[in-house]
Amino acid sequence: MTPGCVLPMHEDTYTKFKEIYNVSKSATVVRTIIFLEDWASGHYMEMNGNPITNWHAGDWVSWHDDFSHLAANIGKTNRYTLQLTGTL
Repeated sequence: MTPGCVLPMHEDTYTKFKEIYNVSKSATVVRTIIFLEDWASGHYMEMNGNPITNWHAGDWVSWHDDFSHLAANIGKTNRYTLQLTGTL
């Protein structure tokens, strides 16, 4: 995520994933973000109203379709994460 990028609060619908993999229910889909670098000033994530900062490389968060979340980079450096989407 480049500096100045903001993804406002939203819930994922996994539309393309469900289409490609013939998944009928969003509730069976899980998304995971793995932080690839330690937290830097201005890097921010929020899950269901809970702020996430001060992460370390290798930390991760996961959620289902009904989980509100946002991400922002109002810092000076890129924010690198790995996003995985799949079913349990």
